Amino acid sequence: HVQGICDVLAATMKRDHGLDVDPLTDFAICCGQSEAFAAAIFAVIDPGDEVLLFDPAYETYQTCIELARGVPVYVPLDPPSWTLHADKFLKSFTRRTKAVILNSPHNPTGKVFSRAELLIISQACQQMDCFAITDEVNLHDGIDRNNF
Repeated sequence: HVQGICDVLAATMKRDHGLDVDPLTDFAICCGQSEAFAAAIFAVIDPGDEVLLFDPAYETYQTCIELARGVPVYVPLDPPSWTLHADKFLKSFTRRTKAVILNSPHNPTGKVFSRAELLIISQACQQMDCFAITDEVNLHDGIDRNNF
């Protein structure tokens, strides 16, 4: 039974993010990142919805979005430090934008988004009334950081 895991996750979300979540209804325990990501995409993306991805992006993202009949829209990160430029990001939004995919540390670049970049992303999602889908598979990689 996974209820104990969900209880711990709810407590962690409260402690780390200040979020009140219901351990009975707000979590899905999945076999891995790909299954969890696909479940999230299929839950919120309708045909024709746009999903913003930071480029380069983990290859599974595009496939899942397209299987859901969504439209991947790539927002470039500028090498060598993979900088997010707010103007490019904000101009990527349209009336069809439904979600932004975020993972930090970013796969495949390893970039850790700064607090300023995360604030830009979160404010844009709130203003545009779209989902921020976070892939946190690398969040606990042995390095102590509090970036989400």
